[in-house]
Amino acid sequence: MPKYNLYRIIPQKKDELINKIESVGLEKIGSKTINGFNLDFYFSKNPDEVDIRWTKVYEHFFNNLVLPKNKIYFAMLLIYNTSICYAVSVGKSHFYLKTFCDLDFGLNLAERIVDETDIRIKNSKFYKSRRNKIITTYQRGSSIDFNSGESMHYIKAKTIDERTWGKIASFGHSAQFNIKISPDDLPNFITLIEKILQEEPRVSMPKVFVVKEESKQKELDNILVNALLREDNIDSSVSIEEISLSGVNFIFSDQYEYSFYLKGNKKKTQSEPGELNLTQLKNFIQRQQIDLNEELNDIKIEVHKEDGNNYSASLKSFLEFVEEGERYCLIDGKWYQFNQSYINFLTAEVNKINWEEQGEIETNSEDEFIDGREKEGFIKCHKIIDYIDKKYRVEKIDMYKDGTLYFVKIGKAQTMNYTIDQAINTVKLLQNNQSRLEIDGEEKEAKKICLWLIFDRRGKINYLSDIKSLIFQMKLVDWRKTVVDAGYEPIIYVSYKRN
Repeated sequence: MPKYNLYRIIPQKKDELINKIESVGLEKIGSKTINGFNLDFYFSKNPDEVDIRWTKVYEHFFNNLVLPKNKIYFAMLLIYNTSICYAVSVGKSHFYLKTFCDLDFGLNLAERIVDETDIRIKNSKFYKSRRNKIITTYQRGSSIDFNSGESMHYIKAKTIDERTWGKIASFGHSAQFNIKISPDDLPNFITLIEKILQEEPRVSMPKVFVVKEESKQKELDNILVNALLREDNIDSSVSIEEISLSGVNFIFSDQYEYSFYLKGNKKKTQSEPGELNLTQLKNFIQRQQIDLNEELNDIKIEVHKEDGNNYSASLKSFLEFVEEGERYCLIDGKWYQFNQSYINFLTAEVNKINWEEQGEIETNSEDEFIDGREKEGFIKCHKIIDYIDKKYRVEKIDMYKDGTLYFVKIGKAQTMNYTIDQAINTVKLLQNNQSRLEIDGEEKEAKKICLWLIFDRRGKINYLSDIKSLIFQMKLVDWRKTVVDAGYEPIIYVSYKRN
């Protein structure tokens, strides 16, 4: 049965796409017109021979044989009229199409034609969570479900109409169908898709949508640069993506080696292939004396594959970043904003957390606050230190009383993320029996985990979701899940610093 991986191309980018694919070796070898649509087929008639990386490792076994090379053919079918443009990816052409397509297309269509009672696979992103990206498989007949803080990136599911859409379809940046139609039938199929996209969604998915305003993209680029240039570079808002999506294809970062270079000056600036991490990136920036504010979008990364079929993408394509203020994030090199369904799911989960107001407190520091609680029966223990895997230093808890572990932090929401991470690490140590809770030589029992958050802010809150920090809320949701899964009871104390 034919398989069609359809990309919805932005019409204004059609000519730019054609220039790109011709520059990488595709030639138009056939055209036809059907129902007002032009169908142009592009094919790699003479693909370059590429080295096979693993042959270098085993070359002494080849004796006198010439080391083999690969020829990898690929193609693209472009379908368009004056207002609509689609492309069918064949082979590796999906690597080039992503730059010119409507990145929201796949999931927008999925919300309208998937059977939400029979999902097979989903790929989700959990921002500011230990889980990060997760690929989940389901048994047949399983209904789609969402967790708070989860943003959908890919879904494979049964469709609502097998005769029209095929039995199972996949949706990411593109939409992939297995249907009994010929390429000549695709114009009518695309016309139907365009009609369906005008209908109201049947399923509302928590997800992100593309930021289209160039001025906003530039503003977000500047925020990303500031995060990357932090001296300690331990800004938890910036990291390397472990899994990326190209159409409906998953790319795992640990499968390959990587090198950095500057666009337009690859020969002189390219680094040696190696691991992809932020330390290597910073070293490259320093060696090349790069002005990130001006050259962020000129930094490219070449992916070195074993079959020799290397490809390059922008640095931003490999970075994960969440902007704190207005719910923006970086995915696959593009700026997105969280949709309202995502915010609603997150808000609902945050407000499930049990919390108690503890009034105003007059204190100048956390140490002063903790010292002052000793007369109330709290045991001061914030100097108890442990290590995870004998490597990562963890200040285990600040106070203990009656089976409850307390983690204390004073400040604004943005300054409290480290304390939440600290509490999660401690819970994981206790859950995995890597550490015992011992205070003054006596082993203690833990039943509850409490975050005692002392806010330096005007006005009290009625709900935890009143604290308008997206990353803070994401981390609270992750903390609650970690605590509950470990068998403890989560609770938050909220106080206010008296000024």
